[in-house]
This record gives sequence, structure tokens and C-alpha cells, in this order.
Amino acid sequence: MILTLGSLALRGLLNRRRTLLLGLVSALIVAVAAIYRLGGPADAEATDFTGRLLANFGVAVLLPLVAVIVGTAALGSELDDGTIVYLLAKPIPRPLIVVVKLAVAWVVTGLLVALPIIAAGVIGAGGDPGLGTGYGLAALLGALEYTAVFLALSLITSRALVIGLAYVVVWEGVVAGLFAGTRIVSVRQHVLAVADALVGDGAITAELASGTGLLVGGIISIAAILLAVRRLSVVELRGETG
Repeated sequence: MILTLGSLALRGLLNRRRTLLLGLVSALIVAVAAIYRLGGPADAEATDFTGRLLANFGVAVLLPLVAVIVGTAALGSELDDGTIVYLLAKPIPRPLIVVVKLAVAWVVTGLLVALPIIAAGVIGAGGDPGLGTGYGLAALLGALEYTAVFLALSLITSRALVIGLAYVVVWEGVVAGLFAGTRIVSVRQHVLAVADALVGDGAITAELASGTGLLVGGIISIAAILLAVRRLSVVELRGETG
């Protein structure tokens, strides 16, 4: 049952157009690192540039963009087109549906984000895997938090993609940059805090302690999963939330 549900979820997420779009976006960070490396920069300069690339593009742009597209589509697409009725008509526990859909969305997001970040880090830093690996692992954790939040959001509103993008741009890009007190609930800051702890030198200095980032990120992820289960439990067979 789990394998069947997972394969159906994967097939639904990786349609041709979405896969091509996400693949191109993910490849961009690797291309930038490779082009920069062709200039033969000094090691210290290369480490600084690569750290900023991974933080300012990998974590701040690539990760949330992929996560919002994948996370909101994990269940949102089925809700929008009404095919959720066929899934909910089967004797499958709804918490299991949420967990499997989330797991697939997390894996897809992680592969499309963490692997390019690691590759860009290795290329940009001249073969040193430490920088890319640290940011890649942090991005993998952030992918779970983002996809959990966006999956839950898709069960609350049909405009989850728009609202998710607005959250990334307005809240994380503007508000969290202006008001220090809001950073504790910024997924981006959670990821940067973990990356800072894993990488050390070469990482963008985080505004949060790594322990705080992990704790709050875990709480938000669990809360989002519970909310998603609750929302799916009141979805009617016609595919509308109650």
C-alpha cells in the first residue's frame, strides 16, 4: 500500500513540464559555480564567493522555490482537479496519506536542491566538499520544513502556491531582514543556522543559534504535519475541505 501510494505521488509530482522547469532551475547554481571557477580565483576568494552563492541563491531562492512548487502540488493538484475523491474513497488512513505524500515531496525537493548545492559547493570551492556538504545537509532539513508547511497550506487554500511565494518573498525576504524578532519563525534562518554550525568558516553568519533553528524548525514541521492530517480528515469526497 505504501509503495503504491508513494509511486502514484511521485508520478503526480514529476510531470514533464514541472520536471523540466525544476531541473533547469536546479542546474543554474551549478552552472554559476562552474563559470566562476573558470576565472581561476584565489582559494580564499573562491570560498567566500561560493559560501555566498550557496546561502543567497541555494538557500534563499532555489530551496523555497522548489519546495513551494513541489509541496503545494503534493496534494493540492489532486484537490484542484477533483481526483482526490478516488484516493479518499480507498480504505487508507488519512495520516498515512499525508506522511507518504510528504515523504515523496521531501525526497523530490531534497534531490533537486541538496545535490546541486553540494555539487556547486565542491566546484566553487575547488574540490573541497566541506562547504557544499554542510549547506546541502542543511538544505535537506529545510526541505522537510518547507514541504510540510506548503503541503498543509495546500489543504487550507486553493491559492497555496501564490501565498507560499508571498511568504518566501515578503516574510523571509523583507520582514525577517528588517525585524530581528521575526527571524525565529523564518525557515530560511533555520537552514542558515544549521549550515553555519556544520560549515563554520565560509558560511554566512546566521542570525539564530543552530539549536534554536533545529528546535523551532522541528516544532513547525510537526505542527504543519498535524494540521495537514486534520485538514485532510475533513475533506469531503467531492474534493473540497470542510
